Amino acid sequence: MTIATEPDPPDYRQDLVAHPENLAIMRRIVSAHVDLWGFRELADSVTLCAHELLANVDRHTGSPHCTITLRRRPDGVRVTVTDTNTESPTPREPDWATESGRGLALISGIAEHFGTVVRRDSKDVWAEILTSRPAALA
Repeated sequence: MTIATEPDPPDYRQDLVAHPENLAIMRRIVSAHVDLWGFRELADSVTLCAHELLANVDRHTGSPHCTITLRRRPDGVRVTVTDTNTESPTPREPDWATESGRGLALISGIAEHFGTVVRRDSKDVWAEILTSRPAALA
């Protein structure tokens, strides 16, 4: 007797324009995928990282066009935002009195790992948010 199992849900990938008015729907989409993959406890953290990465595209790259990719891992979720700017984000000392400028500090405090991959005509900025559950249970 063969028992058919459903394959893991695929990665999620979306091309979008990262204007502030589009970020609310992206937060809901990110949260829904994280829940679907069984990482409900990571939903707020993954959603916040995705929001910050997307907001940085609109504020700092010169073009709001980008792609977000969510990848399910055995122990969490990797969020990657690809844009057409080839300059790496520059962490700076946050000015806690202003409304912006804390995105990378937030991401570094939430993500287990984060970084940037620069290519000839684009870059990926990514963050991995991991669960505290053993990988065998994820």
